[in-house]
Amino acid sequence: MSNSNAITKLIILWAFSESALGGMLHALRIPLTGLFVGGSAVIFISLIAHFSNNNTSILKATVLVLIIKFIVAPYTPLPAYFSVFMEGLFGFILFNILKMKKIAPILLGFLTLTFSAFQKIVIYTIMFGMTFWESIDIFIKFVLNQFFISSNLNISFSYLIIVVYVFIHILGGIFSGIIAIRIPKWVANFAHDIDLSQIVPESTSEIVKKKQKSRKWYTKLSGILFFSLALFLIVLSYTTSSFESNLPIKIAIMVIRSISITLIWFLLIAPYTTKFLQRILNKKKNEYASEVENIFNLLPEMKALVKFSWEKSEVKTGYGRIKLFLSYVFVIILSE
Repeated sequence: MSNSNAITKLIILWAFSESALGGMLHALRIPLTGLFVGGSAVIFISLIAHFSNNNTSILKATVLVLIIKFIVAPYTPLPAYFSVFMEGLFGFILFNILKMKKIAPILLGFLTLTFSAFQKIVIYTIMFGMTFWESIDIFIKFVLNQFFISSNLNISFSYLIIVVYVFIHILGGIFSGIIAIRIPKWVANFAHDIDLSQIVPESTSEIVKKKQKSRKWYTKLSGILFFSLALFLIVLSYTTSSFESNLPIKIAIMVIRSISITLIWFLLIAPYTTKFLQRILNKKKNEYASEVENIFNLLPEMKALVKFSWEKSEVKTGYGRIKLFLSYVFVIILSE
């Protein structure tokens, strides 16, 4: 297997992780999904850098992942595209500009997962304002009082939660980097146990493209008035201090502000920014047409090797099966 073929399959796995893994984890109600998606990206980027001789391979892989993500999941929120771009940018800087290849995966994990954690915190703060964190403090103190635990300590529980949240992401990023460093050794030690001739590709599945429904109602007078009022309420909630002493009113304003920001984002800003992103990715899609076609041609083979790896790993259970499954996947992809 050529390195280019292995890299293409790593790009497919990265694109699948960004497009579908988060949704699957949400469906299974697994917390901290960004930790798993970001950690997977760290592993794939590190392996692409390890098995590629081209300094621009990470940037090219990032563009291809964005294109595939856009084709497979066109309604993905824009911050998710930005996260993928930042993951690729961090990887390119660490592996090529700074040339810190021995510790780059660990630094990449640290930067990627720290950025992911703070990105969500910033979004929550913009959406709900500081009232959100104040409400957490009040709620935790109320719960403590119910159990006769003194809550008079001068502790901001919301900030404590933020610190723990960021710390968990940092640990997850470092762990992902360590795993990425170890995978090539796993491949070398495990490759002789696999008979690649047992892997039989299945038929290619078609990808259904859904057309985005247009929302033209907001161009009418009623729509303009609605967005104007929502924008006024948002500005008012951030600039006035008249309601600072009344917590119920502050919480009501927080809810109204979050709903207003959500509606303005998804109904007014997102459609135009998505169209702008579509134009950029469509140009890149034409530029990388052969690579995109090659990726989709490899999907049956990828599906077959994942199925083969899962069946082979059934000799173990729990974490042991997951580790064995991933070992099979990476060995099959990365073995020469």
